[in-house]
Amino acid sequence: MKSGTKLTYRNIPYEYHEWTTFDGKPAKGFHCDSKVLLEGINLVSFGSRTEQEMKDKIDDHIDNKKHHLELQALHDAGCQAYYDSKTRWDNFTGD
Repeated sequence: MKSGTKLTYRNIPYEYHEWTTFDGKPAKGFHCDSKVLLEGINLVSFGSRTEQEMKDKIDDHIDNKKHHLELQALHDAGCQAYYDSKTRWDNFTGD
């Protein structure tokens, strides 16, 4: 397969890439940045080493969309509660 090859699984686009690592070793993998698939989740893209792993991740995001949205809502609520707990005198957040 050629680097940059565009593929589709369950109407979700992803790409195959080959590159050279910082230490000169060849590497290859798959990358997905579908805005449709990741809508509502604080995730810009994800990758995998194998095509089957990519398909499994796409399946997970499609089949468990409601679960991923619920986890994102819980994460956002936890972050908001943490920032809301800060006062004028205790306002270090580590940001």
